[in-house]
Amino acid sequence: MWLTKLGGRRFVLTFGCGLACTALVWFAKITDATFGMVVVATVGAYIAGNTYQKTFSGPNDEAR
Repeated sequence: MWLTKLGGRRFVLTFGCGLACTALVWFAKITDATFGMVVVATVGAYIAGNTYQKTFSGPNDEAR
């Protein structure tokens, strides 16, 4: 599956959010502080999702 080769859906969404926010800063639609808050929240959610999956997946569950 092509999504798995790119790093998974969480990674693709996190990366896409980073690209979108970078474009918004480039065109002065959001401030640097807003960019920083969005990046911190997005990366935090990515890490929390991976931690949750690793913690609560059983030994027979496949990585999603």
